[in-house]
Amino acid sequence: MKIRTQLKLLIIFMAVMPFFCAISIPVYHYFSSPQRFLLKGYKAIRAMNEIDFTDDDWDDLKKQLETIPPNVQTMVYYNSCIILSSIQELKPGTPMTPLELFEFIRSTSDIYDYQMQTPQLNRNRKNNHIMEDNPAFVKFLVISRSKVPGTGERRHPRNYFLLAFLILVTFEISCAIFLINLSQTIASSITLLEESTQKIAAGELDTKIETPKQASQSNEITSLTESLEKMRKSLKEDQERKSKFIMGISHDLRTPVALIKGYTEAITDGVVNDMDSVKKSLSIIHSKADQLESMINDLINYVKLNNTDWRQTLEYVAVEPVLKEFASSACVTAEVYKRTILTAININSETKIRMDKNLFNRALENIFSNALRYTSDGDTISITADQSTGSVMVSISDTGTGISEKDLEHIYDIFYRGSNSRREGSMGIGLSVVKTIIDTHGWKIDVQSKLQEGTTFTITIPVK
Repeated sequence: MKIRTQLKLLIIFMAVMPFFCAISIPVYHYFSSPQRFLLKGYKAIRAMNEIDFTDDDWDDLKKQLETIPPNVQTMVYYNSCIILSSIQELKPGTPMTPLELFEFIRSTSDIYDYQMQTPQLNRNRKNNHIMEDNPAFVKFLVISRSKVPGTGERRHPRNYFLLAFLILVTFEISCAIFLINLSQTIASSITLLEESTQKIAAGELDTKIETPKQASQSNEITSLTESLEKMRKSLKEDQERKSKFIMGISHDLRTPVALIKGYTEAITDGVVNDMDSVKKSLSIIHSKADQLESMINDLINYVKLNNTDWRQTLEYVAVEPVLKEFASSACVTAEVYKRTILTAININSETKIRMDKNLFNRALENIFSNALRYTSDGDTISITADQSTGSVMVSISDTGTGISEKDLEHIYDIFYRGSNSRREGSMGIGLSVVKTIIDTHGWKIDVQSKLQEGTTFTITIPVK
């Protein structure tokens, strides 16, 4: 549960609990009050209309029942029958003779104080009695009882307030404990996160950021921890990529620089002194200088690609003309390199895709250059493009040497050159550029290859 949600629930409970305790006292008093049971039975008896009472008599009786204190148990006795009762031992509707009634009172008199009276009704005031012809026979009595002091705990309003107070105190203590635990969790988690961020700021990226043990699942702290851990991994990967990038540049630039330096020193020192040898040396120097320039341009372009601001200038371009133009150019190049080339472009002429046309061409050229590099005279290179519902699939296949399984997972790594590489001029940047272009456009690229059978690169472009 989110920490914010926990705090909101705590505040709600703290606000509602006192109100709940306040209303629980009268509610409990109402449901435990003897009057409630008496008045409920009173309505039922009056509806039966079995007692010869006037409406005024019934109203007088009701008023007297309403004035009974909560700690007093009461029974209404009429014509040798219990008609209303809040006394647990005596149930309404139970027949009982006067002798049985007095015997029950006598047997419990050591625990309860009893009081008997006839209701003060209108007819009492007029006739001063409500009896049969035999004055010894009691027809209508109201009998009340309460516990003798010291024999048991009476239900007193103070008890209700004490109960409510205990509930409220217990709740407040629970809230305090919860707040303490929550504050400890937040404090310890923040301390751990602060230490982790300090390590990251200091460049210590090898230590994994663990989720605080005190933090519950799926809250803000675990989310922040996971984000920091992702940031640490990303920074570490960038650091490793940067180191690899510098090492790759150093390695690839050293060879042409060494050759240029060697031939220049040979000419300067007179080791190469005849005109033909000097011209040959200068030709090699010029060739290596061109190679250096090409490498530097590749590096500059690769760095530019990783600055994704160019995505803001993408435009919708008809893809069929772009692919046909590329295929036409590839046919001319394949003829020079003595490769057999097959093309099949089956794209709707109205299909447009949001792209950078020059970069898309560059990705296709890099894949095609690899196909030329890893095929021999007479091998076949195929360029196909098909459109299905929702996507365009562009494939460049060759029947060359293929890529080993151990090299496949690294072919997009910058400066990585597989075991079948045969060109010294390659820096291992081409496929990294392709991957960057494809990913930045939001497309997908797959590769399938088998040694001595060939390789197929497939670009999947979603069409909206």
